[in-house]
Amino acid sequence: MARAAPKKATKPAAKATKPGRPAAAKTTKVVKAAAPVKKPAAVKAPVVSKDELRAQLEKAQNTIATLRTKSREAIRAAKASAAQIAELEATVAQLEKKLASQTKTTKPETAVAKPIKQRGRKAAVKADVDAPAETDKPAAGDVDTASED
Repeated sequence: MARAAPKKATKPAAKATKPGRPAAAKTTKVVKAAAPVKKPAAVKAPVVSKDELRAQLEKAQNTIATLRTKSREAIRAAKASAAQIAELEATVAQLEKKLASQTKTTKPETAVAKPIKQRGRKAAVKADVDAPAETDKPAAGDVDTASED
């Protein structure tokens, strides 16, 4: 007969410290700092002659001059547009005030019923009749001259 294998005792996951004893310090692994990344060796710039350097300098100076003039023009345009915007805002403010004053004065008039004006033939005939009546009256200067004769 086969013997039964003896059972192994399992250890508890965490040992309990006995009272009166300090807790055991755990050892930590020392991590080494990563080695610095090596930079590739600096590549030497090709040797440029003095004439080439002068040409590059002149080209750069020309570019700077053109950029300065463009900048000045842009600043002038921005100032002009800002002045125009301010002028338009002032005009809008005046028109808003005018509109507000007109709406205040027209509100009471809308409460009173306005007579309906006739349009068409009757209105035209009435206007023609009124006009000759005013011309029939003698002028003030004509009356004075008639009395002197």
